[in-house]
Amino acid sequence: MSQPTPLHKVSHRLRRLTPGAGARGLAWLSATCLSLLLAGCSFKQPQSTLDPHGLVSRDQLSLFYITVWVSLFIFICVGGTMAYAVWKFRERPGDENKPMPEQGHGNPLIEIGLITASIALLVIIAVPTLKAIFLTDALPTNQPYWQPSLLGSWYKKAGGTLPDLATNEPLTITVRGKQWWWAFDYSQFGVTTSNEFVIPAGKVVKFDLRSDNVIHSFWLPKIAGKVDLIPGRANWMWMMADDGKVATDYDHGTMAADQYENGLYYGQCAQYCGESHAFMLFRTRVVSDEDFAKWIAQAQQPVFPPGYQAPAGGTDPKKSPKDLSAQAWADFVQNALKNPASLTTPEQKGAALFFGRATCILCHTINGSSAQGTLGPNLSLVASRTALASGFLDNLDNDGKKIDPARQKQNFVKWISQSYDVKPGNLMWHPATPGAPSLSGIVATNAANHTPITDEDWHNIAAFLMTLK
Repeated sequence: MSQPTPLHKVSHRLRRLTPGAGARGLAWLSATCLSLLLAGCSFKQPQSTLDPHGLVSRDQLSLFYITVWVSLFIFICVGGTMAYAVWKFRERPGDENKPMPEQGHGNPLIEIGLITASIALLVIIAVPTLKAIFLTDALPTNQPYWQPSLLGSWYKKAGGTLPDLATNEPLTITVRGKQWWWAFDYSQFGVTTSNEFVIPAGKVVKFDLRSDNVIHSFWLPKIAGKVDLIPGRANWMWMMADDGKVATDYDHGTMAADQYENGLYYGQCAQYCGESHAFMLFRTRVVSDEDFAKWIAQAQQPVFPPGYQAPAGGTDPKKSPKDLSAQAWADFVQNALKNPASLTTPEQKGAALFFGRATCILCHTINGSSAQGTLGPNLSLVASRTALASGFLDNLDNDGKKIDPARQKQNFVKWISQSYDVKPGNLMWHPATPGAPSLSGIVATNAANHTPITDEDWHNIAAFLMTLK
């Protein structure tokens, strides 16, 4: 019975059969990996964690770099030792007839030294890791930037009106994860917005994270880390955006700024949450204290119908703006039902559809009106947002500096008429037949008279929505 060929002889024979093949393959593999690595070297991306603009994100990046350098040191030591051993003790011509070298069973001194070095390296990583955990585990009440972040320290100075109960609190925003969009409640001011929120620069902001459906993950990479929204669990986090990186030329909620380089930041849900998880995005605008107070005051105002004019004799001074708005909308809807010919502009016709045949009020809220639905986003400032469909349809111009009205209207029409094509699985669609894949070519209908929503109607609704800012 023949003896099997020793492994080192097989290796030697294969190398003679394919001279240089291993080296060429390794070179091609190295070049390919290097090309892929270099392709992603730009840090100036909308959601790059390597370009921090916040206190928490900067601390996390510092921890990341410490881990990278320690890991690189380990790689060089281990890889270098292995490369040296492979080169130093490589097989040479004539070695196939030499006996195997004496086998050893380790060196206690070397093993203890390696264990000690490993522990030391772990400590180097563990210390900053614990510091980063402690930083985000509680509000930074012992830090010098805490007191200036309390609403009583800056909000009134910025021109805002503040309830007394909120003076000793930081700005607090309740984030509610839906399928598949975001709601942001500023309960201290009675303001709710959706898919895009505003925070002041250089101030600690607390976020209460809630979900009533599935697990989501709130992630704003340039300013802070990510924390999960879990049904039945009250999670929270805090963040502080850099001062000086704020939106400029702030006007009616829009901005003329250089996107994330100057006040606009991008985030998303980072936990798979269903069919349109990939489209569950959001945006954040970082503004000055004065512009934040201006935005809050604007968001607190009720919305009046398109073309509304105050009575010639003035309004009742005993009525609040909210009461006046509610009455104006009641009169508008009644007039639209009795005298539809009086609606002369696309905005007025669109408003009548919104409150009537299109039944949009069942799901959406418009401040100061009878539209108080909660299944969908609050639309009171929808025309001031830089994107639609939870950050998926971009409203900004090609330079990314301000909202393009033409693009915005196109996005409105596409979203309200073909929402299932844009975001599969969302609730805002009404197929003509069960299982229909999209709204393309399908008309929405009113249950009472089955009057179709035409293409002109979609454009009129879009024209009305563009007035909400």
